[in-house]
Amino acid sequence: MRASIPTPSLLVAPSPPRLRSLYAAAAPTSRHHARGGGRPRTRLRVAAPPSAPGEAAEQQAEPSTSAPESGEKFSWRDHWYPVSLVEDLDPSRPTPFQLLNRDLVIWKDPKSGEWVALDDRCPHRLAPLSEGRIDETGCLQCSYHGWSFDGSGAWTRIPQAMPEGPEARAMRSPKACATKFPTLVSQGLLFVWPDENGWEKATATKPPMLPKEFDDPAFSTVTIQRDLYYGYDTLMENVSDPSHIEFAHHKVTGRRDRARPLTFKMESSGAWGYSGANSGNPRISATFEAPCYALNKIEIDTKLPIFGDQKWVIWICSFNIPMAPGKTRSIVCSARNFFQFTMPGKAWWQVHACIVFPLCFISLLRCQHYLMLYIFLFKC
Repeated sequence: MRASIPTPSLLVAPSPPRLRSLYAAAAPTSRHHARGGGRPRTRLRVAAPPSAPGEAAEQQAEPSTSAPESGEKFSWRDHWYPVSLVEDLDPSRPTPFQLLNRDLVIWKDPKSGEWVALDDRCPHRLAPLSEGRIDETGCLQCSYHGWSFDGSGAWTRIPQAMPEGPEARAMRSPKACATKFPTLVSQGLLFVWPDENGWEKATATKPPMLPKEFDDPAFSTVTIQRDLYYGYDTLMENVSDPSHIEFAHHKVTGRRDRARPLTFKMESSGAWGYSGANSGNPRISATFEAPCYALNKIEIDTKLPIFGDQKWVIWICSFNIPMAPGKTRSIVCSARNFFQFTMPGKAWWQVHACIVFPLCFISLLRCQHYLMLYIFLFKC
């Protein structure tokens, strides 16, 4: 049975890949960060591949679909997915994460200083490696029988094995190694490439990047990360649909009596995603880069006493990462070049509490700045 992502009410996206294929690759944190003046750029470097790339566990069938309009083939696994803000990860312990319904363990190799993503299954008895620890030698140690693995996924110690004989030969088998996935860090985000055999393609592919304004000192930025307990398809439909604001957010950032036709022009579309914009003031442009990156830019031309003509710019960029059926991680990055002093900072309940917001939280965040300013400036 084929299931399709609901079509956004304004920007009509091309037919998406089948959702069944999205999770065919069988297989929390909640933070709020604010910063002013942009981010330092970091050099992109994919973490080192396993010492023997072909010695991982057996490769699973490649989940992919074709866009019926163009015949272009789309593979869910041939992309970089941001799995977490780096500053949210604890380098002293392993962290579990689900990506495309596959269980991963994220940990920092003290020897190389790189973040590592392994299949969250010890090759011995399939115990979750995320329940283990980083031992005194800087290796990831399974909590069940104490098998230890280095940053390449190769075993370093099997306490119960004899140094000679059949056990020693078994230790040299590729089946004794953990499966490793490509990783890299970019703009404060840790990305994972969910194909253990895709090292060459991962190295040749750049991750999705935040706009240059996030590095501009004239802009202040805020980043929010949440795990949301509803499906990727529902979330992507919601963040692509501005027409619900006047009703779902009535008297918050919308008003029922202000609902009207919203005219957007589709500029380009394909298996990669779509892009469109309106032509008014404010000007709103929207882009979706498959499989999980949505960008919205709001430009407002206004005139203020003393300051004169102003161009206010708001960027709201969201990564919506499909973890498992009914569970999605959303990382929302916002930047603006006005009213920087109103950007929220860290609060104890934002840093220490795990808060799951309602469905419309992400959409509210995406629209609140624009709509509040629209009411203030145009009173319509």
